Amino acid sequence: MSPLKTAATVALGTLATLSAAAFGQGGAQAPATLVLDSHENLANVQWLQVSDVAALREGVVEKMELQLGDVVKEGGVIGTLHQEIAELTVAKAKLAADNEGAILKAEAAKEVAAAVVARNVRLIQRKPDLVSQEEITKAEGELKVAQAQLREAREQDQINEAELALAEQMLKDHTIVAPFGGVVIKRYKEPGESVQANAAVVRIGNLSRLVASAFIPLEYAYRVKVGQAVELRPRMEGAVGEQPIERMAFRGVVTSVDPEIQPIDETAVGIRVEFDNPDLVMKPGLKATMTIFLDDAVAARPAARPAR
Repeated sequence: MSPLKTAATVALGTLATLSAAAFGQGGAQAPATLVLDSHENLANVQWLQVSDVAALREGVVEKMELQLGDVVKEGGVIGTLHQEIAELTVAKAKLAADNEGAILKAEAAKEVAAAVVARNVRLIQRKPDLVSQEEITKAEGELKVAQAQLREAREQDQINEAELALAEQMLKDHTIVAPFGGVVIKRYKEPGESVQANAAVVRIGNLSRLVASAFIPLEYAYRVKVGQAVELRPRMEGAVGEQPIERMAFRGVVTSVDPEIQPIDETAVGIRVEFDNPDLVMKPGLKATMTIFLDDAVAARPAARPAR
């Protein structure tokens, strides 16, 4: 008998009590759960969220804050690159952004030019020939130039502000931070080593929420659905319930059912189950049994308390 059919047989045997209750109510019903607990079809626990965290800028690693196995929060510092030049660039850009001399000079020139134009208007109102047309045209032209210079000074001030923001962002990019909370799995770089932009420095994984993948028999392909509750119990090679973690239960939900049938031994359908791991005791790479609750009423029952 194939492993998948063996698993189905085990599942039906496990559910004998439920089946008997269904018969007692006036007729046979399909099993309310599907149990995957044979060695051949245990679920594989994997990372749900894992990432190679890269440096955003080219440079030389100055410090690495975390060692293998260290926990880091989202936004926490992983390491820094040497940033002396970036700091000087920020200081220079800040001086330019804070400089108001060009605007003040342009405003003063505009006021002077506007005053000349206004004086000419008053003189012409008294007596038209007190100011020549040449003087009038010259004064109006100087006012337009002063207005343009003021506009240019203000635009330059905006450019200086943008360059300061750019310099500050470049300085910030010299600090390597975690995109999400997790644990350090691997270090690719050490202090003193050079790194290219977008090159990985460490790998981190999120242990607080994991995913388990398994294959279900083809006859359950249309009964197992996204959103159904699942209970997982770790299974360690050769231990068979001897380890405390094997007596712990984790509740999750089916998040995907493979639309394609896989030729595993006979025929099977892949599923993925996501579950919380609040105490970080479940580890990627472990195997686990799965009990998939096909009936909402059964799924609503509380999971068994883990052994202490």
